[in-house]
Parts: sequence; C-alpha cells; structure tokens
Amino acid sequence: MSTKKKPVSEKTTRGKSSKGQQTSLAILLAAETLLVDEGYHNFSLRKVASRAELTLGNLQYYFPTKNSLIKEMLDHTIQRYLDMYKQIREEAGPDPEEQFTAVVAYNFKDLNTRYTTVFFPEVWSLANHEHHAAEFLDSMYGRYRTVLIDIMSLINPRLSATQLQRLAIFISASIEGHTIFVGNKKPWKNETENMTSLGAQSFLWLIHSATIPD
Repeated sequence: MSTKKKPVSEKTTRGKSSKGQQTSLAILLAAETLLVDEGYHNFSLRKVASRAELTLGNLQYYFPTKNSLIKEMLDHTIQRYLDMYKQIREEAGPDPEEQFTAVVAYNFKDLNTRYTTVFFPEVWSLANHEHHAAEFLDSMYGRYRTVLIDIMSLINPRLSATQLQRLAIFISASIEGHTIFVGNKKPWKNETENMTSLGAQSFLWLIHSATIPD
C-alpha cells in the first residue's frame, strides 16, 4: 500500500441509498484519518463529524455511538486487507508456501506506510483505554488470523486447531511488532526486505516442525 490515504471499500452497514452509502463511507474515512492525524485521545464523534463535514446529529444517524463507529471502522479496515489477501493468494498460485510467503511479504511492506505505522498503534492505544474497543480489535485480528490458519493448514495438515491458532497469534504478533522498527520513518525501514526473509523462513520452519504446544 502507498502512503496515500487508503481508499474506502464499497461495503457499509447503514444507508441503502447511494447517497447514504457515500455518507457512511465518508464517515469511516474521516474516522480513520482522524486517528492517523490527531491520535486516539482526540477521537470523538464530534471531531469525526467535523472532519466529515457533517453535523453530529447526521453522523449519529449512521453511527449512534462511539462504539458502533469504532466497530464498523475496524470491520471496514480488515475487510480491505482480507480482499487483498485473497488477491495475493490467487496471484501466488496453488502452492500454499508461496501464498504464505506472499502474504507475509505484503504485511511487512505494508508496515512501511504512514497509514499502517500510525493507524494501528493508535487503535492499540484506544483499546487500552476502552473495553469495547479491545473486543472489537480482537475480533478484527481474529478475522486476519483465519487467513493464516487456512494457509498453514494446507502447508502442514498435521497441525491441530490449537496449534494453528497459537501459530497464527505468534506470527501476527511477530509481524506487528516490527512496526516500531521498519515502520514509516522508523530507523530500520531499510531492513524491511531482510526482516521479511527472516520472518518467512522462521515461520515456515515453525509450521513444518509441528512442535507447537498443543
């Protein structure tokens, strides 16, 4: 992904009319950019409404509460990634190891973008202070982990459901943890390719080893 603001998908939860869909999507984009530009401590319905050039009442027609907006924002965010993973797997071909390596490479490269470097840590901070946000965040990452689990089960069918879940958590956490090192404007950004190679090799070794706690 580029450092430009990410495009908004066609999916929304409110507003069946074309205008309603556009408004809902504009609100979600405003919420994302507000987090990136001003941080979680400035995240409020009023500020999102202002950024979307709406009244607070208009915004609350689509998202009555802050929690409803956060949930939809995270659902919307992960759906973009899920769509991208599907495309990456199709382009990588039928070999699950090639698919896995391609997904890992995409995720490491994505850490380099300003959006990802800032947005996700701000969401983590938000989740540290708001209980429901933490639940929504876990649900979002759960959807991401299903992609890893699906590919890993093809690479090594001997792995149990518990082993696959633990591996998925470990791998996703390992990649996300590189944000502070290879993220946008971070000191080790130029090492992204090397970290990608090390990560893919290490993860594949773990998947094949089948020594994951069960």
